[in-house]
Amino acid sequence: MKFRIVAAALAASAGLAACDNFATGRELPPPPGPPVPPSPELPMTAAKARLIMGTLSNTCMELATLKYDMHACELKQGKPASDEALRTELRDLRWNLQKLTPDEASAQCAAATAELRKTPRPQACW
Repeated sequence: MKFRIVAAALAASAGLAACDNFATGRELPPPPGPPVPPSPELPMTAAKARLIMGTLSNTCMELATLKYDMHACELKQGKPASDEALRTELRDLRWNLQKLTPDEASAQCAAATAELRKTPRPQACW
Protein backbone atom coordinates (compact mmCIF):
# COMPACT_ATOMS: atom_id res chain seq x y z
CA MET A 1 0.00 0.00 0.00
CA LYS A 2 2.79 2.42 0.95
CA PHE A 3 4.59 1.51 -2.27
CA ARG A 4 1.57 2.61 -4.33
CA ILE A 5 1.40 5.93 -2.50
CA VAL A 6 5.12 6.54 -3.01
CA ALA A 7 4.87 5.55 -6.69
CA ALA A 8 1.91 7.88 -7.20
CA ALA A 9 3.76 10.73 -5.49
CA LEU A 10 6.83 10.17 -7.66
CA ALA A 11 4.72 10.08 -10.81
CA ALA A 12 2.93 13.29 -9.82
CA SER A 13 6.19 15.11 -9.06
CA ALA A 14 7.68 13.96 -12.37
CA GLY A 15 4.61 15.26 -14.17
CA LEU A 16 4.85 18.61 -12.41
CA ALA A 17 8.56 18.84 -13.22
CA ALA A 18 7.78 18.28 -16.88
CA CYS A 19 5.24 21.09 -16.76
CA ASP A 20 7.79 23.41 -15.17
CA ASN A 21 9.18 24.47 -18.55
CA PHE A 22 5.68 25.38 -19.69
CA ALA A 23 4.83 27.23 -16.49
CA THR A 24 7.97 29.38 -16.57
CA GLY A 25 7.28 30.50 -20.14
CA ARG A 26 10.29 28.76 -21.64
CA GLU A 27 9.58 27.33 -25.06
CA LEU A 28 10.01 23.63 -25.55
CA PRO A 29 12.46 22.73 -28.32
CA PRO A 30 10.83 22.12 -31.70
CA PRO A 31 10.44 18.51 -32.81
CA PRO A 32 13.25 17.28 -35.01
CA GLY A 33 12.77 17.93 -38.72
CA PRO A 34 12.95 15.34 -41.45
CA PRO A 35 16.36 13.82 -42.14
CA VAL A 36 18.62 15.60 -44.59
CA PRO A 37 18.55 13.87 -47.99
CA PRO A 38 21.80 12.20 -49.04
CA SER A 39 24.11 14.00 -51.42
CA PRO A 40 25.85 11.33 -53.52
CA GLU A 41 29.09 11.96 -55.36
CA LEU A 42 28.85 13.27 -58.90
CA PRO A 43 28.38 12.29 -61.71
CA MET A 44 24.75 11.37 -61.24
CA THR A 45 23.35 7.98 -62.21
CA ALA A 46 19.83 6.58 -62.09
CA ALA A 47 20.79 4.60 -58.98
CA LYS A 48 22.05 7.75 -57.26
CA ALA A 49 18.83 9.56 -58.20
CA ARG A 50 16.83 6.79 -56.52
CA LEU A 51 19.19 6.83 -53.51
CA ILE A 52 18.31 10.47 -52.92
CA MET A 53 14.60 9.57 -52.75
CA GLY A 54 15.42 7.26 -49.83
CA THR A 55 12.42 5.48 -48.36
CA LEU A 56 9.75 7.35 -50.31
CA SER A 57 7.26 5.33 -52.36
CA ASN A 58 8.01 3.47 -55.58
CA THR A 59 6.10 6.20 -57.38
CA CYS A 60 8.68 8.72 -56.15
CA MET A 61 11.50 6.36 -57.15
CA GLU A 62 9.99 6.23 -60.63
CA LEU A 63 9.90 10.03 -60.75
CA ALA A 64 13.57 10.25 -59.75
CA THR A 65 14.51 7.72 -62.44
CA LEU A 66 12.51 9.60 -65.07
CA LYS A 67 14.14 12.90 -64.08
CA TYR A 68 17.55 11.25 -64.44
CA ASP A 69 16.60 9.75 -67.83
CA MET A 70 15.56 13.19 -69.07
CA HIS A 71 18.85 14.60 -67.78
CA ALA A 72 20.80 11.87 -69.57
CA CYS A 73 18.82 12.60 -72.73
CA GLU A 74 19.88 16.25 -72.57
CA LEU A 75 23.52 15.15 -72.26
CA LYS A 76 23.20 12.75 -75.25
CA GLN A 77 21.97 15.63 -77.37
CA GLY A 78 24.95 17.76 -76.39
CA LYS A 79 22.77 20.19 -74.46
CA PRO A 80 24.10 21.73 -71.27
CA ALA A 81 22.87 19.72 -68.29
CA SER A 82 24.32 19.92 -64.81
CA ASP A 83 24.65 16.85 -62.61
CA GLU A 84 24.88 19.14 -59.62
CA ALA A 85 21.63 20.90 -60.56
CA LEU A 86 19.85 17.53 -60.90
CA ARG A 87 21.19 16.38 -57.53
CA THR A 88 20.01 19.63 -55.91
CA GLU A 89 16.59 19.38 -57.57
CA LEU A 90 16.10 15.81 -56.33
CA ARG A 91 17.30 16.67 -52.82
CA ASP A 92 14.88 19.61 -52.66
CA LEU A 93 12.09 17.40 -53.98
CA ARG A 94 12.71 14.77 -51.32
CA TRP A 95 12.99 17.41 -48.60
CA ASN A 96 9.52 18.69 -49.49
CA LEU A 97 7.94 15.28 -50.08
CA GLN A 98 9.08 13.74 -46.81
CA LYS A 99 7.18 16.44 -44.91
CA LEU A 100 3.93 15.07 -46.38
CA THR A 101 2.04 11.94 -45.51
CA PRO A 102 3.12 8.92 -47.57
CA ASP A 103 -0.13 9.02 -49.56
CA GLU A 104 0.21 12.73 -50.33
CA ALA A 105 3.85 12.31 -51.37
CA SER A 106 2.99 9.38 -53.62
CA ALA A 107 0.14 11.34 -55.22
CA GLN A 108 2.43 14.30 -55.93
CA CYS A 109 5.05 12.01 -57.43
CA ALA A 110 2.45 10.31 -59.61
CA ALA A 111 1.17 13.68 -60.88
CA ALA A 112 4.70 14.92 -61.62
CA THR A 113 5.58 11.65 -63.38
CA ALA A 114 2.45 11.82 -65.53
CA GLU A 115 3.29 15.41 -66.49
CA LEU A 116 6.91 14.53 -67.40
CA ARG A 117 5.78 11.56 -69.49
CA LYS A 118 3.87 14.01 -71.72
CA THR A 119 7.19 15.58 -72.74
CA PRO A 120 8.25 14.15 -76.13
CA ARG A 121 11.66 12.48 -76.24
CA PRO A 122 13.98 12.99 -79.17
CA GLN A 123 14.97 9.94 -81.22
CA ALA A 124 18.53 10.18 -79.84
CA CYS A 125 17.24 9.29 -76.38
CA TRP A 126 15.51 6.03 -77.26
